[in-house]
Amino acid sequence: MRRKAATDLNDPARTAARAPRQARGRERREQLLDAAAAIIAEAGIGAVGMHAAAQRAGASIGSVYHFFRDKDQMLDALAERHDAELQPAFDRVLQRSDAEWTAMSPPQVIEQLIGWAIRYFVRHPDALATLDLHDQTMHAEFRALIDRVMRARLGDELGQQAATTLDAVVLGTLLFTREQDPRSRDVVVAALPEMMATYLTALEAKRKRPKG
Repeated sequence: MRRKAATDLNDPARTAARAPRQARGRERREQLLDAAAAIIAEAGIGAVGMHAAAQRAGASIGSVYHFFRDKDQMLDALAERHDAELQPAFDRVLQRSDAEWTAMSPPQVIEQLIGWAIRYFVRHPDALATLDLHDQTMHAEFRALIDRVMRARLGDELGQQAATTLDAVVLGTLLFTREQDPRSRDVVVAALPEMMATYLTALEAKRKRPKG
């Protein structure tokens, strides 16, 4: 899920951002990352720069370069911060049993499966810009989870159909909204859980409907 930087992450010359040892240094680094996040939320990732982050945080340009070699390294650090928050939540979702998923109502399923992540991206617009939403490992795990939950609730045929649709809607919408005006983005992303819950409700009603 982490951001793919402009340069090769396997390049020996590319090192991680400096990790401050003192509390004051950690606080200053977080302030710089908060400043970068605010700029992205307001004006997009193209507006972020070392000088812009320094000015927004009320810090000297030397302070920025003390922690980050360049813009890419600063954005990598921002992505890693989001990764550290999202991964534990995702792990908790993965640990739920099929019995737990089938006992939930459609809105509860969507909330527990997808809604929490959507809310996170609404609260942190910079996460959409900095995280790599094409990460194959994370996406494969997410896709497998959706498939498992939908098959448990709908059976193989309808479950696979639902999983494919939900996965495409979530990923496509998040990628699309990265480039949108913040107000339009928030409206679209916030509406997703209700739309998906309605879709799941319709599929479950279809499954229960007698054939013939």
